[in-house]
Amino acid sequence: RMLIEGMKQIEGIEVYGPEDAENRIAICSFRLQKKDLAQVAYLLDREFEIMCRVGLQCAPAAHRTIGTFPQGTVRFSLGYFNTEDEVRKALNAVSKVREMT
Repeated sequence: RMLIEGMKQIEGIEVYGPEDAENRIAICSFRLQKKDLAQVAYLLDREFEIMCRVGLQCAPAAHRTIGTFPQGTVRFSLGYFNTEDEVRKALNAVSKVREMT
């Protein structure tokens, strides 16, 4: 919930999936307007040491459904051991990458 709500506060970002956190799994797919997804993922990895997936994530039909085909999205997948500090770090990194690219 913290990640989704934080992402929605970043200007120029589109978050995909249900609005209600109760109807989601721990995945956040997003795109930054007018930004190259591969460059976003590269900067998250190299500058902020944040791993993510980029592209169609082996689900081209799903991306056709949500209107992100053929580029796809950037995806964060949270796990049981991710902390609130890590979520804050990810939000800060996405905000900075938005300004960098």
